Amino acid sequence: MRKVRGPLAACVVLACFACGMVACSPPRLQDYHVRPLAQTSFLYASDGSLITALHATENRVALTSAQMTQNIRDAVVAIEDRRFYTHHGVDPEAILRAAVNDLRSGHVVEGGSTITQQLVKNLYVGDDQSFGRKVDEALLAWQLEDRLSKQEILTRYLNTVYFGEGAYGIQAAAKTYIGVDASDLTLAECAMLAGLITAPNHFDPFVRRSSAIGRRNVVLRLMREQGYIAGKQYREAVHERIVLRRDRTELRYPYPYFVDYFKRWFLTNPAFGKTYDDRYRLLFAGGLRITTTLDPGVQAAAQDAVSSVLTYPSDPDAAVTVLDPRTGYVRAMVGGKDADYWANDAAGRVNLATGIGGSGRQTGSAFKAFALVTALEHGISPDTTFAAPSSIDVPLPDGGYWHVTNAEGNGYGTLSLRSATVYSVNTVYAQLIERLTPEAVVETARRMGMRCCSKVANPSTPLQPYLSAVLGSNEANTLEMASAYGTLATGGRHVDPVPVMTVSDANGNLVWQADPRPQQVVGPDVAAAADGILQDTVLYGTGTAANIGRPQIGKTGTDDNHDNAWFIGSVPQLTAAIWVGFHQGQIPMEPPRTRITVFGGTFPAQIWRVLMLRATAGMPAESFPTPEVRYLSVAVDVTQHPYCLPNEYTLPIDVEVLHFIAGTEPDQICTTPTSHQKVIVPSVVGFAQAEGLATLQQSGFYVQVRTEASTQPPGTIIYQVPAGGVPDFQTATITVTVAKAPPPAG
Repeated sequence: MRKVRGPLAACVVLACFACGMVACSPPRLQDYHVRPLAQTSFLYASDGSLITALHATENRVALTSAQMTQNIRDAVVAIEDRRFYTHHGVDPEAILRAAVNDLRSGHVVEGGSTITQQLVKNLYVGDDQSFGRKVDEALLAWQLEDRLSKQEILTRYLNTVYFGEGAYGIQAAAKTYIGVDASDLTLAECAMLAGLITAPNHFDPFVRRSSAIGRRNVVLRLMREQGYIAGKQYREAVHERIVLRRDRTELRYPYPYFVDYFKRWFLTNPAFGKTYDDRYRLLFAGGLRITTTLDPGVQAAAQDAVSSVLTYPSDPDAAVTVLDPRTGYVRAMVGGKDADYWANDAAGRVNLATGIGGSGRQTGSAFKAFALVTALEHGISPDTTFAAPSSIDVPLPDGGYWHVTNAEGNGYGTLSLRSATVYSVNTVYAQLIERLTPEAVVETARRMGMRCCSKVANPSTPLQPYLSAVLGSNEANTLEMASAYGTLATGGRHVDPVPVMTVSDANGNLVWQADPRPQQVVGPDVAAAADGILQDTVLYGTGTAANIGRPQIGKTGTDDNHDNAWFIGSVPQLTAAIWVGFHQGQIPMEPPRTRITVFGGTFPAQIWRVLMLRATAGMPAESFPTPEVRYLSVAVDVTQHPYCLPNEYTLPIDVEVLHFIAGTEPDQICTTPTSHQKVIVPSVVGFAQAEGLATLQQSGFYVQVRTEASTQPPGTIIYQVPAGGVPDFQTATITVTVAKAPPPAG
């Protein structure tokens, strides 16, 4: 409490009377707006447990009159304003006494402001040390006494006065110094806190414990002298040992990376104010009660999974985001080690879950899921086959080549799209994105949820349509990867992530409520078909280490140098994205730097399994949405991209029957070729008749059959005209001679 110098205090009284004697215009209470009081906001987990309090310079929690004990009321009146219940807002006797004592000592030793005047200062006029302001304060205090009861004035005062250590109001003070609610304070504790008001820094018990105890005893003596407590109560209280319990909820709180994500989300959300400053004031001074989506059980499972798999000091870091794909509710987030978060100042803190290394990290083959969905949408059957060599050179528009190799250097001959996904074959997917175009694949990824959260996470730059995007050249974070994969878990319906369920004001009035509205961004049939393939990835392919024995989808990802490894997977109720790497930079996770060579199917898949086994305990084992996926068998020209229906000039050898999801099958007739083509005539000499005829017809030729007695086995082709190996137009007639048994001898 600021004290008024003696001469000034005396002048205030004279000015009040002078203003009444002359017809000056006194200030009117109704002309003043109540200065908004900063109140502390509180952040809760989804189960109602407190995560942390949020406040800027003023930590304040307003209480009702019924929540304040008589002891704290009496202690404050005894030390701050002994005639509070008898004066009318201004205490001339106190002002004059303060003036005399100040003048005698030559410096300020006593103040004269009443509790009502201090409340007026806090609520209306501020603390400008001017004569005019003190006059206004006194006159307004007189008016305030006409409007409010003494109990109401004292309640408001106890909610506004400063107790030191950033604590405004008795509730914040009780929590800050004693670690309890104000209603649980003892008499001795009430006296100590009341004694802080005059000079919070001087009597701070954390810094000057003996001064604080001495001041407490002064308050108790005054309470006894003024009849608030009896002698026995006084003696017991002065001998009570004060146990300080600094409230550290704001210094070290749980789930710091989730809280970091939440703050970014709130402060960039226009629903909470037009400007950043508006939103900041609301969050840190608005007295909000915020219920987040964080599930402490899932969060503990995520943290324990990381620590149980990455057990060696030399092991890399990990980041985890877990969300409910049906609502977008973020249930858990691990952005690194909690100790690392608190070890750095705010400028040095990096949330690996929302911005690995500040910008994200390459996803490796985890990006293939978006190419798979694009392929299914564009009518490429899961049974479509591709050459699968160990390496391939894809021509680039600038004349160069993109050299692609498989992760372990293996070649596979030919593979279907389904198998190439299950075993994560790079050379097949390089051909696939070339056929689809990078722009189409990147658009699918964006539609499914990539770059969902550029205001709260990095990278914030758009996905780049490179051919190499299919192998994860774009950087990403675990929040957006979980969001995008969650789209497949819900049958193609996407909803952006959100960290909050409800926001209420200090009076319990609802300010904001999450309203998840999933949008159908991928066809249900396509999503179901992709789910079937990605389930096989966990059952038989690169993600077997993540198998938890219930319906689940998943995909591994590893970049070229083993700098980054991923596993993203989902059950219908939860999606989790796991990244493993070194936060310091792009450091290969290979021996001797790490104990194993890290792939997406090693540490990340293992973390996912440990996490989800615990997080899904007690959840029913549900199946993914399973619309009836109708496949149509259609003969197409497989040399054309996109596929089309054969025309009259299409070579039979180029025609295959493929299975398409109904609605994605090609329905356009091929526009090429436009004329008959010369084709190398296959040699069928030595073939059985049926096999030879089928070979020639598949190449586009008509066949004329002759027979001739021969010593060759009957039904064997012994001649053909023209001979094999020479070119001829399709639809030309090839004459073949087939052996028949010679006539019997004699």
